[in-house]
Amino acid sequence: MMTIGLKCRYLFVFFLAICSCKPKNESHTASQQAKTVTFEFLDSVVVESLLELYIADKDIHTDRLILNDWEMNELIVTDLKGEIISRITPKGEGPHQVQSPLELGFWKEGFLVKEISAGQHFHFFNSEFGKTAKSPALADGITLISMPNSGKSFSQVTKDGKSLIVGYEHNALAPQLWAPEAQHPSLYEKAETGYIYEPASGNLIRVNLYPETWKPRAEQKWVGMAYPSIQVAGSDQVVAVLPQFGNQLFYYTLNDSSIQPLAEIELRHPERDEKTQFDVKKDDWILYPFFSRLMGGGDYFLVEFKTAFPRDLYESFRAKGENFNADPEYRKALEKYYRSKYILTDTQGNQAAISELPVPGVVSFLDADDILYIKPTMETELDYNVFYRYRVSLD
Repeated sequence: MMTIGLKCRYLFVFFLAICSCKPKNESHTASQQAKTVTFEFLDSVVVESLLELYIADKDIHTDRLILNDWEMNELIVTDLKGEIISRITPKGEGPHQVQSPLELGFWKEGFLVKEISAGQHFHFFNSEFGKTAKSPALADGITLISMPNSGKSFSQVTKDGKSLIVGYEHNALAPQLWAPEAQHPSLYEKAETGYIYEPASGNLIRVNLYPETWKPRAEQKWVGMAYPSIQVAGSDQVVAVLPQFGNQLFYYTLNDSSIQPLAEIELRHPERDEKTQFDVKKDDWILYPFFSRLMGGGDYFLVEFKTAFPRDLYESFRAKGENFNADPEYRKALEKYYRSKYILTDTQGNQAAISELPVPGVVSFLDADDILYIKPTMETELDYNVFYRYRVSLD
């Protein structure tokens, strides 16, 4: 079932050409080049648990993994074989718990947990899971709740000796910008949903994640919130920003107080048409191939999108009545047409499309060694969780 050095051949893609004559705050354009993705099977992680588990993070210093179930009732720390090192109960009202945990990761010798609350705070814990600190509020109220699970909304970075957290928080959007009358292209110029946070000093910098050259902003076209995400690749600390709408991926350089535009590329995949007809005011979001995840590795970023559900088929189900979502045939159609696909890109702008993973399943995690953790599709329920590890590269 495993193949060593499996290669997938794909279409021509756009490669970034950096022009040194342009000022540093401008993005650069692209030329064409063909690339392939290589999947090198390494081994598997097998964790004994009846719960459905998700990989939240990997400790780059100790090679430990931390996993969680959907409800965040239990956190499990394992080695790379899946042997359980410790189990943690993060949820609760105790002094060393978080009432509503949402995301987690390793932090120095300990852990961090991001909560669901009006402030969307980070909580910091030592190696024994004793709480040591709490961040300033990242948000001012809850308007939107997203459950990242497979894929964090932040990256942990060490820059010039400083430990930073770089991420996005959609609820950081100013309250007045959620109002219907604010749903206008001018929002893209005002919104600051990204952040750079230095826990040691408490310094929290807000960042606008709608790039000036993102087409809807540049053309003053309203396409909805298009919730942009941000991730950092570990090797050279290039920052990537990805709005959900369109086909542009933006690269930035990072310092401890800002990100500076470096370059941008147009993402391409044979099963994705960014010009798909979509009316933000009335269309169901499954009718457009929105980007759904951005993951940062060492030398690579992995972009995920969902293929657009056929409009004519959607309309035929919708004509059956308001409860068409409960129709078993509709659910089967979703499984067939609304599927995850991927694009692998390096920090220089080279990219290649991935239409099929080396094994049927979903990508759970991409670590700093550019290893994908794929959770295979299983026909029957198991009393353990398995993740296949593949090193990925562009050739």
